[in-house]
Amino acid sequence: MLVGVDASRVTRAQRTGTENYSLHVLRELLAHDQRNAYRLYLSQPLPDGLLPLGPRMTTKLIRLPRLWTQLGLSTEMVISPPDVLFVPSHVLPLVTPWRSVVVVYDVGHRFFPRAHGVLEWLYVEWAIRRHVRIATRLLTISESSKRDLVRLYAADPSRIDVAYPAVDQRFKPAASTDIARVRARYGLHESYVLHLGTIKPRKNLPRLIRAFAGARLPRDTQLVLGGMATSGASRVERAIVDAGLDQRVRRLAYVPDQDLAALYSGAGCVAIVSLYEGFGMPALEALACGAPLVASDRGSLPEIVGDAGVLIDPLDVRSIARGLERAFDDPSLRALGPCRAAGFDWPSAARVTQRALMKAFRPDAGTLPRSPTRSAAS
Repeated sequence: MLVGVDASRVTRAQRTGTENYSLHVLRELLAHDQRNAYRLYLSQPLPDGLLPLGPRMTTKLIRLPRLWTQLGLSTEMVISPPDVLFVPSHVLPLVTPWRSVVVVYDVGHRFFPRAHGVLEWLYVEWAIRRHVRIATRLLTISESSKRDLVRLYAADPSRIDVAYPAVDQRFKPAASTDIARVRARYGLHESYVLHLGTIKPRKNLPRLIRAFAGARLPRDTQLVLGGMATSGASRVERAIVDAGLDQRVRRLAYVPDQDLAALYSGAGCVAIVSLYEGFGMPALEALACGAPLVASDRGSLPEIVGDAGVLIDPLDVRSIARGLERAFDDPSLRALGPCRAAGFDWPSAARVTQRALMKAFRPDAGTLPRSPTRSAAS
């Protein structure tokens, strides 16, 4: 079987979460799948060492500054279609081969539409509806996201496989010297509650701020908010002022990768109280670093955290405050986290992906037969 892969986004210098997911899964597939051949469609040359090269992998460079997917990749699907097209971090091209597998990470735009511009929202909604309609199989990153696809888009659950992400090996309990260095670098107290993630409405930060203000925590505990600000930042700042916490809140707009493990490890607890997460990578990173975790009981977070953290009701400020207090008081959580995080690994995600590709290729994949190419209008 020849698997074509839209690998245009894994070559970016600054990769987002979806692009990192794609890169890790693709690395595992190319390193360990001895049954299938892979053709990678690229928008720029492949950097040396980014992916394991081998005799079963070829590349096709499509140089097109605009409409790369819908024009460039579509043209390749007409000229020389693969047996299965795998799209791990974007959308299916307008012309799609007979068999295709696409990753739908979450449907957060349905829960928080105001976080998107109108055109962006319409494009995401169109893409997901089209994926559900024409892709041979769908992959997603949590059972929660799978349920959302079934409930909101009437997707056939038998066509959806869950391939959980994992964390990089650098996320592990840090040495005390590294923790002290990072605390000094960022001006942190010995005791702090940490939240990492883009500041946006679904992160529920105003309630976290009010809960922090009312929680019984060690004296001089800071609230550390790390992440770039988008919509909702003004509400967060108002909540800080209203709670009288301006002197106890430390804002970190950007934290380089090499400091993250120590930042997590040194926290009294990490708080991820989102109203919705398709997965919640900071929660898994915190667990891997042995940080006590307080997490929302909504979306995918309960299936990620299990019994290794404290689950709270994100709409109840008092529930969040009690969760913070419990996390500080329960030393066993530091030992539970790394064990829980070890259950999520990239080889497992790649195996699920490989099975999905094989299911898509088999005649009994459970989909209606289609012509070799299919446009958006069909």
